[in-house]
Amino acid sequence: MKLGKTSPSLSTRLLRKGALVEETYRVFAHWKLGASLSENLERIRETNPLGAKNQSWLREVTATLSSRFAQGDSIEPLVILAKAQYPLEHWRFFLLWHFGSTDGLFCRFVEEFLFRQRLESIAAFDTEAVAPFVAEIDRERILGAPLTSYGRVRLARDLLRMAAAFGLVTDQLRRRFTHVAIPDNAFLYGLYSLNAEIPSVSRAVESPRWRMFLLGSADVERELLNLHQFRRLRYEQAGTIRELSLPYDSLPEFARSLTT
Repeated sequence: MKLGKTSPSLSTRLLRKGALVEETYRVFAHWKLGASLSENLERIRETNPLGAKNQSWLREVTATLSSRFAQGDSIEPLVILAKAQYPLEHWRFFLLWHFGSTDGLFCRFVEEFLFRQRLESIAAFDTEAVAPFVAEIDRERILGAPLTSYGRVRLARDLLRMAAAFGLVTDQLRRRFTHVAIPDNAFLYGLYSLNAEIPSVSRAVESPRWRMFLLGSADVERELLNLHQFRRLRYEQAGTIRELSLPYDSLPEFARSLTT
């Protein structure tokens, strides 16, 4: 399924409802790639593969997925892997990458706040530390109405809660980076995604999208050399010239290779 490429949604609702990692995984495991987004979600509401205890929660989940996946990258690779029961603890990193094309507020938070905290080696932070980032968002008036004092606090909490759902930070009041290792296959997922959009290898290496994995260009370079050593791709650099060769032609083909 190829969705239209639009700007990621700047929706506080998506943050309030959360990442829904396990729910999305279970929904996509029952997805029909030949059907539309609305057709699939209608069938999910009718069949309830989530085992939701009430219709209210099921409607909330499907409404959130409808809003989230109405834009952004194609969900086909995520569906392929979920249907093959690819391990959830690794699949969530594929979903995290995908959020860079769907969840604009969270994407900005990771790229502009969390990544900066990592670069500056700040070990621990709390909701109050996120306040300047939220204040800047509010000043830009991208959310429509101005945030109340409580609204700012809630937005900061929701951003941190989303990061914790993906295992980027600890799930406690005083947040710390988990220093989680991004799986090789998740890195390759991101690489195939960028390779389809960015013809320049150098631009792909330096893409800010890698910040969704809290990786800078130097980190990406090291990972490429590591994967070249293990013959999962071919990567060569001579001065400013970079060459990359991947064994599969597309991200869906790579996803299918992980299911065999």
